Parts: sequence; structure tokens; C-alpha cells
Amino acid sequence: MFQFKNKNILILSPEDWGTNQLSKHLYAKELSKNNTVYFLHTVPHPAQNTFVKKSEIAENLYLLHTQKVARGIFKLPAFLVDFQNKKIIQKILKTIGKPIDVVWSFDQSKFQSLKAFNAGIRIFHPVDYILKAKPFVSRIADSAHVVLSVSNEILNSIETQTPKYFVNHGVDEFFFKKQKNVLKPAFIKQNSVTVGYVGNLQMKLIDYPHLLKTVKENPEVQFVFVGPYAKSNLGRTNYENEINELKNLPNTYLTGELSKEELVNIFPFFDAFWICYNQKEYPIEVSNSHKILEYLSTGKTVISSYFALYQNSSNDIMVLAKNNEMLPALLKSTIQQLPLCNAAEKQEQRINLAQENTYAKQIKRIEFILNNLKATTN
Repeated sequence: MFQFKNKNILILSPEDWGTNQLSKHLYAKELSKNNTVYFLHTVPHPAQNTFVKKSEIAENLYLLHTQKVARGIFKLPAFLVDFQNKKIIQKILKTIGKPIDVVWSFDQSKFQSLKAFNAGIRIFHPVDYILKAKPFVSRIADSAHVVLSVSNEILNSIETQTPKYFVNHGVDEFFFKKQKNVLKPAFIKQNSVTVGYVGNLQMKLIDYPHLLKTVKENPEVQFVFVGPYAKSNLGRTNYENEINELKNLPNTYLTGELSKEELVNIFPFFDAFWICYNQKEYPIEVSNSHKILEYLSTGKTVISSYFALYQNSSNDIMVLAKNNEMLPALLKSTIQQLPLCNAAEKQEQRINLAQENTYAKQIKRIEFILNNLKATTN
């Protein structure tokens, strides 16, 4: 029976290692507890003086940067992209110096044939829908043993004969640790309801017109925004005007980028959490979000724009707006019922749901999927 234990695992990620940790980073950290993990950033680093640079992040966890990646992926025929990648992969594997047991790709364009890594298990795990990568995802999926994703909408967009499975986002177990003797941050107002938003404020998915409208129409609520609003390791969109307007509102506070430890320390001082994404323009992209489980881990109520995955969830778990025009009034009415929404039994429900989706449990689910696949193909 297959287990993620004592394996050499290569993770391919379009996002570099940094303060902001997404699913690919958190899977890498969890897997490194029982395996040796190599985390390859699939964007070139031309300034480095070696073709492949390996650096240690933590015990059993290494970061790999390459000087170059395959060129012309949007223009050249697939066999020429594969030819370039074959040479790059040879250098990567030589730097690692060990056979790879599992290649696990979160990348949707650079390495289009996972077979070239000569790994016993090949996993394609697109956690985002990237329209410009659509020409490549079916080819990558065809080269994998299994395709995993965090929403059925993303899975349905991939045309492949490779088996496809839904695996929800994970949540770091760190979020469930009880913090002791934490002082209330100075920016938390006294005698005011505080609603938290956590995430990169430069994300294209944010519906800024309705986000700003909701903040303005709820002046009695303090809105705290936690996350980068300038350049970060997760990329950047130009929302400078919207962010400046947000900063200048009397009932907002932007903390900037915080570490996970700092984040967990301020969570207890939030009365509720919210999300405002543009579901109309990005229906597949916003069919799920990793931050929902992080919010639910606190037990506090969540007010949110529409997410397909949670459309049948009880209001006891989270309050969903059918459309973003409803968000200002929905947030107002939820805040007015905050003692009921944050009742102990409802908080327990939310925490239990989040605890069912830790990265350790998602890895066990993926082991189960892989073992079922082996059973059906033997």
C-alpha cells in the first residue's frame, strides 16, 4: 500500500517560497515531516550563477531555482518545448542527486510532460483556474497518473482521460493552536465590531466596487485588512487607486503583510470575517478559496460573496450572498445578529469543519485515491 513516507518528492510551483504560504507551500511543509521534499519554483532566476541552485529551507525541505526555463511555450510546437524541458529536467535531477518517487505539479504551463521526470507517481494539482494556461492543462493532465483540484468547476474545465478527483483546500494545523497572553493590537478599536479580511489586496479576483461600497455602507464596523497591498512573492495586480481609497476610509485599517504567527495572534480579536470576490467575471476561479477554511478555524462567522463549493452550506457555517449587490445589507444584518451567529455551538461546527481539512488529512485522502487507482489498474 502506498504511503507518503520516506519518499523523494518534487513539487513544481509557479509561486516562489516567501512569507505568503499557499497550498503548494503548505503541502511541501507537511510532506517534509516524513519525506524529502524539493520545491521547484518554475519561474527563471537569470541572475544566479549556477543553472540550478539548491538551498535548504528546513529539515528535509529544499528550494530549487533554475536560471532558465523553456522558451516559446505559447508559440513553439509541443515537441520543441519538451526538448528544452528534457535538458532542464536532467540538470534538476542531477542537482537533486536521487531518483524522484513523486512529481507533484501545481504549475500549469512550464513543464508540459510530467513523464520526463521519471517519477513512479505523477500528480497534476491545479488549484487555480488560469485561462491563458488552458492550452496546456490537458496535455499536462494526460501525462499524470491523477488530476486533483479544489473545485469541480476547475476539474470540469480540464479535458483528459486521466482520473480526476476533488480534494478541498487544506488548512494549516497551526491555526488551531491556542495563543496565550496575547495583547490586543492597538489598531483594534474599543467598543466596535471588527471584521477581518485576510489576503493579497492586489488579487485580480477582488470585486473592489462592492468591497468599497460594503465598507462605506457599514460605517459602524471596523474593517481590518491583513495582507500585502504592494509587491509580494505571490505576484501583483495594479489596484493602487482602489487601495488608496480603502486606506483613506475612516473605518479601515491595513496591516500589510503579516507572518502566520502574527496572523494567528490577531485572529481572536476579530468578531467576523468576510470575502468579496468577483463571481460574475471569474466564476471558475472563485468556485473555492483557501482562506475560507482559515476563517472557519477561528469559529467566527463568515460573510462572503458566492462560492459554488459552499452553496449548500448552512448559514450556521457561513453566510453567502447570492450576488455582490446584497453584500452591504447582508453584512449589516449579520453583524446585528452577531451574538447568535457566534454562539458556542455554531463556532464548534465551523472549527470541526476546518479540522476535517488539515493538510495532514488531505494527504491521507490523496493516499487513499492513489491506492484506489492502483487497485483498479492492477
